[in-house]
Amino acid sequence: MSPEEIEAIAQRPTYCKTDGEAVTLSRAERDALVAMARRYAWLRDATDSQRLAAERWMACYGPDRLDAAIDAKIKEMK
Repeated sequence: MSPEEIEAIAQRPTYCKTDGEAVTLSRAERDALVAMARRYAWLRDATDSQRLAAERWMACYGPDRLDAAIDAKIKEMK
């Protein structure tokens, strides 16, 4: 998900519901945001060596392959 796509979601108008305001997301948007949140949580809770490995992976292969590597690690933990 690009920064522009995230910003578009952030700027999306809300609508009223009985329990407060809401914003509509597509299933693809929801899945992408959940994946980003899971990766962030993994990086936040990772050990120093895991973080260092992620930084090296990012430098060598770029963000898309880093996402795939973190996703694989999350699956290993389940």
